[in-house]
Amino acid sequence: MQGRVVTPESPDWDQVRRGWNLSVDQQPAAVVEAAGPGDVEEAVKYAATRGLQVSAQAGGHGATRALDGTVVVRTDALDSLSVDVSARTARVGAGVRWGALQAALNGTDLTGLPGSSANVSVAGYCLNGGFSWFSRPYGSGAGSLRAVELVDAAGELRWIDDADDPDLMWALRGGGGSFGVVTAVELDLHPAPAITGGRLIFPIEQAGAVLTAYGQATREAPANVTLWAYLAQYPTAACMVDVITPDASSADLDRVLAVVRAAGTPVSEDIRPLQPSEVADFNSVPTPPQALSLITSPFQEVTPELIETLQEHGKPPLFQVVIRHLRSGQDGSYPGVAAADPQAPYLVLAVSIARTPDQQEPGERALRALEEALSPWRVGQKIPTGLSAWNTLDDCYGPDDLARLREIKRRVDPGGLFAGNFRLP
Repeated sequence: MQGRVVTPESPDWDQVRRGWNLSVDQQPAAVVEAAGPGDVEEAVKYAATRGLQVSAQAGGHGATRALDGTVVVRTDALDSLSVDVSARTARVGAGVRWGALQAALNGTDLTGLPGSSANVSVAGYCLNGGFSWFSRPYGSGAGSLRAVELVDAAGELRWIDDADDPDLMWALRGGGGSFGVVTAVELDLHPAPAITGGRLIFPIEQAGAVLTAYGQATREAPANVTLWAYLAQYPTAACMVDVITPDASSADLDRVLAVVRAAGTPVSEDIRPLQPSEVADFNSVPTPPQALSLITSPFQEVTPELIETLQEHGKPPLFQVVIRHLRSGQDGSYPGVAAADPQAPYLVLAVSIARTPDQQEPGERALRALEEALSPWRVGQKIPTGLSAWNTLDDCYGPDDLARLREIKRRVDPGGLFAGNFRLP
C-alpha cells in the first residue's frame, strides 16, 4: 500500500481512530489512510479474506458506533477535482470537500449543492441525501449524482451510472455507504449567475414575530429563494434568518426580505453578492471536531403553536434550533431513495454541543424532549443525514425503499462486507 495502516498498537491510534463528532467513541479494528483507489482495493481484499467489514470516512464525518470493529478507510487523500463548465458537471475524488469544489467554480456562473459546512466531503454528502442552500430550485445532493466510482465487494474498481446499473445508482442516491467504498463521484452543476445571500440578526425577544414573518416569507418565496431561521444561543442568544438565491436578477429577494425586516429591528444585516466559494460557509458553522448531537423533524407548516414550542425548548443546553425550508418534490433530479428528497416543505434541525463530557447527557435529554414536543407536527420519515445516535434506518426509509435497498445489498454485497454508518436492517 502507498498509504498508511493505523492499528490499536500505533502510538497515535486514539487520535487517528476518532471521528469528527467527538460525542461518538468510535472503535474500529484499524484505520487505512488511503493514498489512492489502489489502496482502497487492497484494503477491501484484505478485509474480505479475514472476515472483517469495511467502512469509508472522509474527514472523520459519519462516525457512529456501527463502525466498531470495522476497517475504516479514510479517503481524504483522494482529492482529484475536475470541472467541465460547458457540460455543467464535476468529477471529484471522495476526499474533496465542498469548500474546494465551490472554490473551483468561482467565475463560472455555476454552483454545486453545498450545505451548511464547507468541511463536509462532496461524496459522503451526496450518498446520504444532502440538503443545500439551493435544494429548493435544484433538489438534493443525491439527486444531482450522475455516476460513482467505487470499489466493489470483489475488490475491483468500477464506474457505475444509470446505464450500467440503474438499481445500484438508485441505492447510492441517498442509501448511504453500505454498497461499496466510493472513491470518486460525478455530479451535475447548476446555474448560479448572481448568487446573493446573507444573514439578518434580531434580538431574541423578537423571535416570535420574526419566526411568524419567516413562515409568511417562505410561503410566498419563489423556488429560487431559500430561507433558514435560527434560535441561536452562541455567541449570544439571538434569532437569525439566513437568505440566499443563485440568481438575484429579479425582485424576488427584495420582496421576501421585506417581510422579514418588517417583523422586528435587525441588530445586524449583511446581504451581499457571494462567490460560489463563500456559499458553503457563509453561515459560520463550526468546523473543528465537536461533541455534537442532533435531531431532525420534518413538518408541513410554520404555525403559532410550533413557534411557541420551538421557543420553549430552543434554549441552553441546546446550541441552536434551525428551521430549513425545503422543496417538496424534486422534478428533474435523478431517481434515488425517496428519503433523500422528503415531501415535507420544512425541517427542524436542533443541535447540542458538549464542550465538556458532563454536558453531553443534558444536551441529549434536551434534544429528546424537543423531539417529543415536535411529534404532533411531524410528517413523513426522517432524512438520512439527520439521524440521531439513537435512530436507525427504519426511521428514515419507508418499508418499500428498505426492501429494495436490502435486495440490492444482497446482490452487490452478499457477504455483508460493507458497513454504512447506520446498519441496513
